[in-house]
Amino acid sequence: MNPTTVDAPTQRTHSAAEHTGFRLTDSCWRDYFALSKPRITLMILLTVGVAMVFASCLLGVSIAPGVWLSALIGTSLVAASASVLNQWYERDRDSMMQRTQNRPLPSGRLTTSEASIFGWLLVIVGLSILAIGTNWTAAAVGLTTWFIYCWVYTPMKVWSYWNTAVGTLPGALPVMIGWTAVGGSLNSWSGWALTAIVVLWQFPHFMSIAWLYRHQYTQAGFRMLTREDPSGVVAGWHALVPALVLIPLSMAVLYPQGILSWIIALGGGLAALTQVIASYRFLVVRDDTTARRLLRSSLVYLPAIMLLVVLRWVCL
Repeated sequence: MNPTTVDAPTQRTHSAAEHTGFRLTDSCWRDYFALSKPRITLMILLTVGVAMVFASCLLGVSIAPGVWLSALIGTSLVAASASVLNQWYERDRDSMMQRTQNRPLPSGRLTTSEASIFGWLLVIVGLSILAIGTNWTAAAVGLTTWFIYCWVYTPMKVWSYWNTAVGTLPGALPVMIGWTAVGGSLNSWSGWALTAIVVLWQFPHFMSIAWLYRHQYTQAGFRMLTREDPSGVVAGWHALVPALVLIPLSMAVLYPQGILSWIIALGGGLAALTQVIASYRFLVVRDDTTARRLLRSSLVYLPAIMLLVVLRWVCL
């Protein structure tokens, strides 16, 4: 075996470990960016933006550019902080999983102190932007979202299979950040209906991921449903039942009244139906093929229903 191929990763790990401050080199910036999970943040911002449009149309108010920027930037920083601190907390377990062992912390490209400082800076700045640029309610929702994700859901992953259900809450609460940022009430049925859509959507989405990486999750010590029930039957039901509930909910949140709004609402129902079909197939035949199809259908459904919400409230 060529000794240089073994020593290179070790040298990178030792080199990073020698730093205890906060480095800002070009290569480090790329790792900080990766640590923030930008693709997940973009998905979150999609729900925030749609919630802002939805609330503004219902309330009959316009959204000032400063509120738009503050809500989106503040939420993105809070979400990025949650991702960073999640990886900081799980760095040892991430090193045991093939899908995560090349992340900045397990690979040694960044140190734990760098990740910790970065994560805390992000949440402080993000919450400040939300509080100053939107309102204190939106900032409070942001803080609640961040706290549940970092300090309830993340440690829960190693001691209870209910972690996925709990994790759907911080995954969906950014909807209420956008809703309240434009003056929407925390008591609004419409705001929580849109939040419920994102909550329910996460079950088929994460059940497919839990199945695809079940062996790696088990090896790392994470308590996923696919570890508790290796057959995947329970995971299949956890995907199918929420997917079924999404059919009427997807239509109701679109407020069908006239012919055009009913057409859009039926489109929402059909989008949800694709997830039901994929979830049912996964429940019946639990293998990687059906799990990947379920994952793909979930990645289509969320942008689709969000687009339909915008069409309903902006174009009609």
